[in-house]
Formats: sequence, C-alpha cells, structure tokens
Amino acid sequence: MLTDRFIKNIEDQIEEAQVKLGYADESVRLYYPLASLEDILDEKFEDNEDCIKSLLSNEEIINSELGNMEFNNHGRNIEVVISPVGVKYVYENKKPSDFLVEFIGTFASNHHLKIEEIKEVFSKYGEYKCEDVPADSGFKWALYFVDSEEDEYVYCINEEMGHTIYHRFTKNDYKKLLEA
Repeated sequence: MLTDRFIKNIEDQIEEAQVKLGYADESVRLYYPLASLEDILDEKFEDNEDCIKSLLSNEEIINSELGNMEFNNHGRNIEVVISPVGVKYVYENKKPSDFLVEFIGTFASNHHLKIEEIKEVFSKYGEYKCEDVPADSGFKWALYFVDSEEDEYVYCINEEMGHTIYHRFTKNDYKKLLEA
C-alpha cells in the first residue's frame, strides 16, 4: 500500500484549500471515489468498507503527522476527515509551490480568465501541455506540466456562466474522466 502517496495527496488538497481560502483551525473533509483511492494506494479493495478497514489498520496512516483521521462510507465515496491537528500541521510545515500560489491567485483576481492568461502562468514554471477536452467531460481544456516535478496534477478548465473555473485531477483520474 502506497501510504506516502495517499498522505501526500491529502496534504496537497489541504494546501490547495489553504491557498484559496486561508488557514482555519478546523477539520477538513475530503471525498474520494473508491477507484481513486485504489489508484493512489496501488491496492484493490472489495468495496468501500474493505478500503476503510485497511486504512484504519495501517500504522503509517494512523501514526502520520496528520493526526487522527476518520474514514466514513459516504455513498459512492469514502469520506476522509482530517482533524484540526492535521490541518495545522500542513499549514505550518508544507509550503505551497510558487506555481500553485500564482495559479490560484490568477483565478482569485480575475473571474473571467482567458485560456491564454492561464497558459502564461504555466509557461513561467516549465514546459506544459494544453489539450482540448471532449465536450461531454464538462471541461474545455486540460493543462499539465510535461515534467511532473513542478506539479503532478492535471488542471481542467471550463467557462461556466461567465466565470472561468478549474478542477485539479490526478493524472489517472483525468484519464478516467476522458474514458467515461
């Protein structure tokens, strides 16, 4: 089980939220489809309950710097609750990349971004790809760095009701989005 990758994914999501919204001394709830957790952990599970049981019995997860985490079956997803202790740990010990700070800041300062403006942010931090995404995916474009050293996620962009929005996916979740 790739627990380091799971913990890093949680930290990355908390970091992203803190860049967007600031730090708050409160729990964070994340929701993962079982298939996403299977990919992140490099494990197969019978169902959500089997996955939760495995997470709760994993010493690296239980003893991680994120503190006590709760795992709940939440319909089609598994809810991961990170306590205020874990949220504070990320705030005090993890520094978001300059790319992530600028990327989110660009969205915060302009709700009507053009794809060229988004590409400009990417171009400052390394070689990247910009792909058109099938219309039925819910997005228009996907951008990601060729070398995932800078940032390992795929940023899918869309325009909704006059606003430019993004959603960040792992590369495998992005592939699944395209296959759906």
